Amino acid sequence: MEKSYAPIGSYVQSKLANILFTKELARRLKEANIHGINIYSLHPGLIPTEITRHTSNTLFRGASFCYNTCTGLFFKNAEQGAQTTVYCSVDEKTANETGLYYSNCGVSTTYGKANNRQYAEKLWNVSCRLLHLEPEKNFTTFLETVSRQMV
Repeated sequence: MEKSYAPIGSYVQSKLANILFTKELARRLKEANIHGINIYSLHPGLIPTEITRHTSNTLFRGASFCYNTCTGLFFKNAEQGAQTTVYCSVDEKTANETGLYYSNCGVSTTYGKANNRQYAEKLWNVSCRLLHLEPEKNFTTFLETVSRQMV
């Protein structure tokens, strides 16, 4: 979205980036033979938050009202929305799973772009450059470098 900005497109792109980054981090941990760290991305469901507070200004007049009215039937409360996060954190079935996408306390499928390893690697490299890090081929070396820089 370097040339133009669209609120919904940006939101969707940020969710895609979360999934891609999760998959790439899980892949790199596995290839480096690092165990005991599980990585998940998830969809908590529609939760009434202030995320749509500016949609009437950016999409069309009344968009916030339409969104809240139409989706109000499908909203989860905060406790319900947290269930998939809690599930991934404590359920023994997830102990040996990593890099997966969850929705409603179960593994869910993602769209095609979210399964593209080249996109995931490109996102990783761009993220490293933005953080002034060198995306090392050896992930253990990369982690050691990052650890030293954090101290």
